[in-house]
Amino acid sequence: MPNDKRWLIVWIFIYVGFLTLDIFFPNYWGSALLKYTGIFLCVVYAYKKYRNDTKLILALFLTLLADTVLVWTNMTVLGVFIFCFAQFMHFLRLTRLSKKHLGAFTLVISLLTIVSAFHGDRIIYSLAALYGGLLISNLAMSASRFREDRQNICARCAFYGFIAFICCDFCVGLRYVMLDGAVPADILPVVAVLVWAFYYPSQVLLANSSLYKESVKRRTVAKTSDVS
Repeated sequence: MPNDKRWLIVWIFIYVGFLTLDIFFPNYWGSALLKYTGIFLCVVYAYKKYRNDTKLILALFLTLLADTVLVWTNMTVLGVFIFCFAQFMHFLRLTRLSKKHLGAFTLVISLLTIVSAFHGDRIIYSLAALYGGLLISNLAMSASRFREDRQNICARCAFYGFIAFICCDFCVGLRYVMLDGAVPADILPVVAVLVWAFYYPSQVLLANSSLYKESVKRRTVAKTSDVS
């Protein structure tokens, strides 16, 4: 985590703020506003600190866009659809694939949506499966980078960020299962709180996970080696 006390204070204030509201004042609109503000500030922070890391900024912006849909509307399918692209942007930056792959991914996800709708399946499950696969892939790649260089703070943030992301989505899935009545909903209020207890830290960590400096450093070392 960067040594920036002002940002750290803001992150802690927002985190403690919405958790307190969720625990003692469930469904209070101020909690949703704090959460949305926190995700928005993650985009601002990444833009200010890693302005040249376009893929990271796009991934965080798409996450903000998905949250805008999910927090303020009932369009769950659209929100998950956008989340798929957010995870794919993380995938692109972790693998350093070319931007051409974005077009291929857009085609795949579009065909997946059309086929699911044509066969009468619930599109949300197809999108959720794609999203889950991308998220697990991102965790695996970030874990590999972290094992290669445990002293790299950005690699550490990426790894722990995706762990928190998966914990959040596990709670989201559990919440849906409870709401569907498949399992008892006795701990539903706790699970609802845990969703954002994991999600917000994941975004703060990912906002600090830019690989841009790392790639610049590697190119500099390579050029130095070529000269020598």
